[in-house]
Amino acid sequence: MKRRPLVLIFLSLVTGIIIAEVLKCKRPPPWSMAGILLLLVALSITEYLGIEVRKAIVLPAIILLGVALSGTKYFDPGSLYSRLGELNDVKGTVASYPVRTKNGTELTLKPDDYRGKLKVYLEGEKNSETVGYGDEITVRGKFEAPAVFGDFDYREFLRKRGIWGLVYRGEILESREEFGNPVLEFGWKLRSVISGRIEESLPERGHFLKALLFGTREILNDRTEKSFTETGLAHLLAASGLHLGIILGVTWWIAARFGLGRKTTYTVSLPLVLSYLVIVGFKLPMLRASLIYFFGGAHIWLKDRGIILEDWYDRYQALAGAALVLVVINPENVSTVGFQLSFGATFALALFFQPMNKALPIKPDYLGGVLSASLSAQMGVLPVLAVHFGRIHPWAPLVNLIAIPGVTATLYLGILALTFGQGLGFLSLIGPLTSKVILVFRNLVRKISTLPLAAVGVPSPTPLFLISYFILVYWLKRRLTCRENRDFGPREKLERKT
Repeated sequence: MKRRPLVLIFLSLVTGIIIAEVLKCKRPPPWSMAGILLLLVALSITEYLGIEVRKAIVLPAIILLGVALSGTKYFDPGSLYSRLGELNDVKGTVASYPVRTKNGTELTLKPDDYRGKLKVYLEGEKNSETVGYGDEITVRGKFEAPAVFGDFDYREFLRKRGIWGLVYRGEILESREEFGNPVLEFGWKLRSVISGRIEESLPERGHFLKALLFGTREILNDRTEKSFTETGLAHLLAASGLHLGIILGVTWWIAARFGLGRKTTYTVSLPLVLSYLVIVGFKLPMLRASLIYFFGGAHIWLKDRGIILEDWYDRYQALAGAALVLVVINPENVSTVGFQLSFGATFALALFFQPMNKALPIKPDYLGGVLSASLSAQMGVLPVLAVHFGRIHPWAPLVNLIAIPGVTATLYLGILALTFGQGLGFLSLIGPLTSKVILVFRNLVRKISTLPLAAVGVPSPTPLFLISYFILVYWLKRRLTCRENRDFGPREKLERKT
């Protein structure tokens, strides 16, 4: 376990969580706890006797810990579904950032008198304007249990997020402010200020910039949202590592111009990462990207103090560390589409980007990098898309050559518009220019979504097909790595291994 221990720990823990899900463990099984105790005793004895079997004992113990953790964290609504018909109103605390949509406002409510949470849909502008994160409110509306739509079990989808009921046509009867987490309270206020600036600077198309910055695709009209989904660009509407990287790119560029080192740059950029994380509201894609970034900064700090060695950390360690945090918080994240898409794409990027970028002789380097990143990520998400949605997007890698520069330009111009949109002289032109770029970019995606084969339906893959796919991916990785190594001399090969 000396090399990439976090990867082994993550895989072992996930194995235990999968076992618990297959066995439908709704509480920690006694045999899992007994097994952990026996393995710990065995580890103590072997360590005392100097027998080197640590890995053979620790990894099974972590698997059993995954089983126990899954049972401990399992949310079982039980009889809560039957109580929905008895409710006319409920009092609780707003547990998510309210999202203003075209039909009203969506939010998550933590009831005072019940376990779990409710998903609430408020009607009317009056309700939308008065509610904020952390407010203690009493809501009246139509209470319903989540339904099952064809092959999509919406009830199970929400249960994994701790939600057991829906409230339609909600109306706020009374409200009191500031009962939430202080960090998220700060994030909500900061987000509200930025939203206000966006509405002032971009009154016509500010909702699109909000969707990119905050990951709130719900505020877009159906046509725009569908066009991004049909072209395989839905990830652009979820604030993620791409968006964080675009924003941090300016920080690293400025730091390089001033001759700042990596350690200093990490230190000065961490407040920006934390601010963006709380503004987004700790959504999974941004949380994953932020955790990886924090691991990178912590690695430099720990290495400088001699706590860890240089080769202890790499992109796989960072990815596994971020995944571990999210899985410990909620083991059922493993089986959610968002988690699988996010980590599937990121793992494939870590695995394939460098050798693929080397294998594709495309100029300029920027386009080669975008295409390599798109192809790599696509290999990671293809099985997830096929299993959960029954479709893939053949054009997605090429469409990203246009879409990623479009998102980059929109975000940079949008930030400039927020900062200088009400300025004098040529600065006053930034707002209209941003609005025009958004219009062109949005319409271009809509045109692309009408192309043949933009989205292709595929049958649900069998386990044998998935195994064959991963074998093919492994073979491709080996081939690309061998080709990449042939392009390096002996000294460079030694440096790459270390």
